[in-house]
Amino acid sequence: MSRILIIGGGVAGLTTAIALRQAGLRATVCEAHPVAADGRGAFLTIMANGRDALRAIDAEHLVLERSFASRHVRMRDSHDHGLGVLTIPTPDPDHGPRTMRRAELYRALADEALRRGVEIEHGKRLVGVRHHGGVTAFFADDTSVGGDLLIGADGVRSTTRSLIDPKAPPPEYTGWNIVMGAVRDAPPASDRDSYYMYFGRRATCGHITAPDGETWWFANVPCGERDLAGASPAELRRRLGDLFAGEQIGTIQAIRATADDRLTATACFQLPTVPTWSRAGMTLVGDALHVASPSTTQGASMAIEDAVTLAMCLRDIPDTTAALHAYERLRRERVERVVRTGFRRHGPRLPGPLRRLLRDRAVTRRTRRPDVDWLHLHHIDWGRDVSA
Repeated sequence: MSRILIIGGGVAGLTTAIALRQAGLRATVCEAHPVAADGRGAFLTIMANGRDALRAIDAEHLVLERSFASRHVRMRDSHDHGLGVLTIPTPDPDHGPRTMRRAELYRALADEALRRGVEIEHGKRLVGVRHHGGVTAFFADDTSVGGDLLIGADGVRSTTRSLIDPKAPPPEYTGWNIVMGAVRDAPPASDRDSYYMYFGRRATCGHITAPDGETWWFANVPCGERDLAGASPAELRRRLGDLFAGEQIGTIQAIRATADDRLTATACFQLPTVPTWSRAGMTLVGDALHVASPSTTQGASMAIEDAVTLAMCLRDIPDTTAALHAYERLRRERVERVVRTGFRRHGPRLPGPLRRLLRDRAVTRRTRRPDVDWLHLHHIDWGRDVSA
């Protein structure tokens, strides 16, 4: 292939570009925003399977140099009583989950992509596509770019997904927004290698403290999809204060001390299945293709797996259509199973105290379940010929 166009310069798009270069293919990333994303106040965790996929394309160091180990999740109730400890499966102690700032991952991936010869163009918002054996992408700035294949890595509200299939199901709102922030030198007492997850009477929240003393926290706010859109920092703090009023939750200390410019809020979605993955020289990766609940902590790792698997298929199968069919065959069952692990339907609500009791018991049982090795220990063999 002479050129592959990637729509979107986030984790999925940049990793796809790096993987394609590892496969000896030319890639151009077209990002809608005029500058690289900054991921203000946000953080993410790369799970063992995500690290494995990065290792396949000689890119794991991009995470290791900027992250810290975070293998345990300590579950606690609104009275700060322990509900159990979830230990995330790893192939060995040296290859467990790593937590890092989202902005640092973006910068590292972008720098590595450029180093490997990837072209990155900003201010390119996709508005249309024409297929003519190859594919031409049209952008909102009245420019166009041609290539042999277009890969949509343009997130939850993917334009590429709707161009592939105008009847594709939209992402479903989960029922909550996630508010995130970071604060230095105001950490609650906690182990530095563990997430603390609190199950309050009205909402859930949690935090982790990095080795340098910065605490990164999140809170899941039950509300309408647009309720927090444009909310001021003062309004976000008031909402969180009301949600966790009267509760003994360690994360509250960090929330109160967070500066205005370190607060961010976003609506959370889930997308269980996309019927049509590829059409007319186009396909999808990452959140454009599957959106799991944040509770799975697999968003970034699954996007990385997509990128590496797709690059292998394009490397080993000369016919593009056949390569895209192979990509779907290798990925669909796994990604839909991952989404199902965090899928939530909103049914009748039980009375508050009973609902909390059943929830806390379910959380305790979850920490005692056998490790879900199929999820975290997935391995991609870059040396495998997928055409075979």
